[in-house]
Amino acid sequence: MTSTKHHYTPRYYLKHFENAEGKIWRRDVETGAVVTGNSDHFGYKNHWNRLENPPPGYEADWAEKRIADIDGHAAAMVRRLVEGQFPPDIRVIAYAAAFMKMHQPRLHRELLEEFPERTAHWTPDFKLIASLKSAIDEGKKLEPLSYAVLRVDDEQKDLRFLTSSNPLVDFSNKANKFFPLSKRHCMMLIYDPALAQHPTGFSNTDAATVRGINDITLRNSWQYVYSCRADFEP
Repeated sequence: MTSTKHHYTPRYYLKHFENAEGKIWRRDVETGAVVTGNSDHFGYKNHWNRLENPPPGYEADWAEKRIADIDGHAAAMVRRLVEGQFPPDIRVIAYAAAFMKMHQPRLHRELLEEFPERTAHWTPDFKLIASLKSAIDEGKKLEPLSYAVLRVDDEQKDLRFLTSSNPLVDFSNKANKFFPLSKRHCMMLIYDPALAQHPTGFSNTDAATVRGINDITLRNSWQYVYSCRADFEP
């Protein structure tokens, strides 16, 4: 029996953005509609990772099971990071971020709209495999030289990180990237050799930095923005 709900924004990830009551708010950036739910309700599409015509030796759920394996390792890594453990090898986070960025419905739709002559003949299975390959290639590029975790101090009750269906905060003119890990934590992925000796660990952040990261999250979100409360102000 194959699974039905296939998450392109994983449950383990969204769970870290829920409030104390286990709620999360989602805004559709196209319609402005805001709905309340939890990590089980959002970020999935039925049969998103299903092979319609799997080759001999494969099953329809083959891709979903491989992605679930990555998610399992990434879930454990995110949990360690927000708890204050800082392993030297965080490549699984780079791949988890790449899959969230490169393998989701909105990106597929944009490719089909922007390059109709190149994509018109793509079968569902070809789109799935091409998307997974793109995510793996992107994951290799996202492996950082070093990293740190920005943390919102417990006293700053009004601050929280947003996340989105395009969660990687990327700058066109800067080497480093940011990847929100929870409503209180955001990883800084360091690619600049001059900053590669930055001490790995927690770094308390300020309101201007949090709001700056949230502002880019809002602008780059593609389809959905997620918040631990009902407002979506940066």
